[in-house]
Amino acid sequence: MVSVPDPEEQDRRGDAARHGSPEGTDAAFAGIIAGWQAEPGAPRWPGDDVPADESSAATGPAQAPAAPAGPPQPEEGHFEPPEPPPFPVPRPRTLGGVALLVVGLLLLVRPSLLSLGDTAGTPLGLLALTAGIGWLVLGLRTGPPSEGWDDGARL
Repeated sequence: MVSVPDPEEQDRRGDAARHGSPEGTDAAFAGIIAGWQAEPGAPRWPGDDVPADESSAATGPAQAPAAPAGPPQPEEGHFEPPEPPPFPVPRPRTLGGVALLVVGLLLLVRPSLLSLGDTAGTPLGLLALTAGIGWLVLGLRTGPPSEGWDDGARL
């Protein structure tokens, strides 16, 4: 005799699968986790049951990896970058331009520190900022390169 499945039962199973019934989802998740934990080398939580064949290895004394003695030795072929060049000493011309910028900002933000009102501090601050920027731009090095300069171009 051939049994025909009940169409209503199939609809209920399909609805449960589509809507994610908690029982079906929990059972599927538990099956996935059980299969994963059955694999050798799978991590274990401290409270998990340990199978008998792994219990002897798990109860043995744990050995920490040995720390290297002394400073680390460079590997063969390891690139050690050279020390960076020293920071260049600013020229007096550059220091003067930066000082003009600071004075200009000070005059714009707090003109009362120099006993000036807002009406006199704002134009003087703008003038000092403009002079500082101009002084720095004019101080840029222009002209022929120094002796022995090479940009790396080859013909």
